[in-house]
Amino acid sequence: MKGRYFILSLLICTMFLSGCVEREIIDDLYIETGKAFDYEGENKIRGTALFPIYLADKSIQNGTLSAEASSTREVLEKLERRSQQPLVRGGLDIVLIGEELARKGIIDIGDSLQRDASVGARLYLTVTEGEAGELIKGNYGLRGNGTYLSNLIHHNITRRELPETNLHLFIYDYFQEGQTPYLPILKQLSNESVAITGIALFDKDKMVEKIPAKDMFFFKLLVDKFAEGSHVIKMGKEKSKGHVEKSVEASVTSLISKSKIIINHKSSPVEVTVRVKIRGIIREYTGKNLTPDKVIEVEKAMKKDIEENCMNMLKEFQELGIDPVGIGQYQKHGIRGFDFKEWEDSIYPQVKFKVDARVHILEAGTVE
Repeated sequence: MKGRYFILSLLICTMFLSGCVEREIIDDLYIETGKAFDYEGENKIRGTALFPIYLADKSIQNGTLSAEASSTREVLEKLERRSQQPLVRGGLDIVLIGEELARKGIIDIGDSLQRDASVGARLYLTVTEGEAGELIKGNYGLRGNGTYLSNLIHHNITRRELPETNLHLFIYDYFQEGQTPYLPILKQLSNESVAITGIALFDKDKMVEKIPAKDMFFFKLLVDKFAEGSHVIKMGKEKSKGHVEKSVEASVTSLISKSKIIINHKSSPVEVTVRVKIRGIIREYTGKNLTPDKVIEVEKAMKKDIEENCMNMLKEFQELGIDPVGIGQYQKHGIRGFDFKEWEDSIYPQVKFKVDARVHILEAGTVE
């Protein structure tokens, strides 16, 4: 009997509590799908909110609101005061940060986003060439700019040369000792088109350097694993039927790649070997005949290409005092009582690098 009274009381309380929740209609809200931040000088930033407006013919119009303030929280408050309907961030897919602001530091923006329970940790955080506010105001695709830009990032992570990235990974790398964060760079090509033009490298929360698009393949080999990505290898020149020399190239699509960091802790200076294994398919070859001997030449040329470019990157990271590969984390696991300050100040700048690439071509594709 007591059990029945308890269940009845619980049901009554639930009914009263459900009546206390304020209901909101989607059509009466501005659901943010994107946001942009730019540096405005004198320690001020400009924030631009992007939200879709659904028209009667089922098409989507990109709505934006902008405000200037000294902090992200104040920007949000000003945007709310300028909006005719409530602004909610539950649908936020992507946040764009202008390069000038990125070079001054962006942890305040990242911290504000991660503290908002309505914002997902898999939100894409990006840097833009030029002003982020101008880029976000374009007219991309039919599903709204927020969806277009987030799909652009997702596609290039899963099928191209962009390493996995999101808000959670950026914050994790920022606070983790022995590793520094990185973010993709976007550029507006026209009012209807955007491209990924490289990767921004950070020292703490300040952008210090960028990797151009042509080198993203090698960067992803060092920091991530490939699902799919392509690289063009120059094979020198050969004479055609008309005895005219032409450049020969092979386009290799990566199917599987793995990297392994091997550290000799006892050597002085410390020796770090990055071993890369890659299996791929030749999608296109511009020479005469792609014989088995030519396939071996492609493997050797690609091996040399990977080793040289990855080595140059590692040395550049070392000179800049950054570590997007996370070598400091690998070093930490091999030494008891590891001192990160000593690693950063005196050990890492003297590390001797070696890159060992192992390329295996599984099959050849189209032959010209």
